Amino acid sequence: MEEKIYVNGIIVKEKTFDNGGTQLKMSVKTDEFVKQLSEVTENGWANLIVSRRKEPSETGITHYVVVDTWKPNQKSSSMKPEMVIPESDSDSGLPF
Repeated sequence: MEEKIYVNGIIVKEKTFDNGGTQLKMSVKTDEFVKQLSEVTENGWANLIVSRRKEPSETGITHYVVVDTWKPNQKSSSMKPEMVIPESDSDSGLPF
């Protein structure tokens, strides 16, 4: 398992409303955020995962953000399912 890459310069706090709805508020320190993500981007994209902390911090931070480093297996992503076509309709065994 790869080590998590925590994203710096981002704070996520969840607010719960009286009606049961929730909202995530994200504060981003743009200089740090952009600098770190520019180092881990691929084709201009950075995949991020927002996860809930086990316990909110003393300052109310409820979530954290990590870089999603998962990459598909090259062998399995290039395999395409083969389509099987019966030689004739009578060989399919179907009544219609």
